[in-house]
Amino acid sequence: MGPTQIGILILGGILVLAVTAYIVQTIETQRREKRMRLLALRDQIRRADHLLTNLPAFYISPDIRSVLIKYMDLRWHQMIELERSPNYRQELEKLAQRASEPFEPGNYPSGSLTHSPDRNTARSTRALLRELAQFLTDLQKQNLFSKGALHAMLRHIKQSYTRLTIELEIMDAQQTEQVAGPQVALHTYRSALTRLQSFNDAYQIDVQIFALSKKLEECQNIADEQRAKEEDELRRRDAAEREREERQRYR
Repeated sequence: MGPTQIGILILGGILVLAVTAYIVQTIETQRREKRMRLLALRDQIRRADHLLTNLPAFYISPDIRSVLIKYMDLRWHQMIELERSPNYRQELEKLAQRASEPFEPGNYPSGSLTHSPDRNTARSTRALLRELAQFLTDLQKQNLFSKGALHAMLRHIKQSYTRLTIELEIMDAQQTEQVAGPQVALHTYRSALTRLQSFNDAYQIDVQIFALSKKLEECQNIADEQRAKEEDELRRRDAAEREREERQRYR
C-alpha cells in the first residue's frame, strides 16, 4: 500500500470520525432541546394546576375553570407528542376525570360579613387572583383562546379582587368596632356596603349585603343610643349648671 492510499485511508478515517461526532452532537442537542421543552411544558402545567387547585371556586367562574383545564390538556398532549410516556397518559386521564366533575363554587357563609375567615386567607386569595389575571393576560398574547372570552374572565377576576379588598376593609372595621366602639366603625361599614351594592351580578352578593346591612343597622342603633345618652347627660349637666348659677345669683 502506497503513501497515497495510506493518506486517503487516514483522511477517510478522520472524515468518519468527524461525521460521527457531528451526528452524536446533533442527537445530544436534540435530546437537550427536547428535555428543555418538556421541562417548560411541565412548568406551564404546574402553573395552571396551582391556580386551579388553590383558588377558592367561590371567586372564579365555570369558564375560568374550563380554560385552566383545557390549557393543561393541551400541554399534556404536547408532552405526549415529544415523549410517549405512560405517566403522561395517566395524568391526562386524571385531568379528564377532573373536568367531568361539576363546578361547585360553594355557598357564602350565612350571617358572616366576609367570605374569607381571616386576613391571611383574603390576602393569599387576592395574590392568587393577581397571578390568575397575569396567566390569562399571557394567554391573550398567545392567541390560544378567544380574546373576548378571556377579557370577560379578567373582568370577573377584577371584581373578585375588589370584593376581597372590601372584605379586608370590613375586617378593619370589625377590629375598630372592638377597640373603639361601633359608632367609630360605622363609616367604614357604610362605605363597604355602598361598594358591594354596585356588584349586583356577583355570586351570592345579596347574602353578604344582607349580613352587612344588618350589621350596619345594629351599629347605627348602638350609636344612636350612645348619642342619646350623651345628649341626655349634656342636658343634665346644663340643667345642673343653670341651677348652680341661679343659687349663686340669689345668695
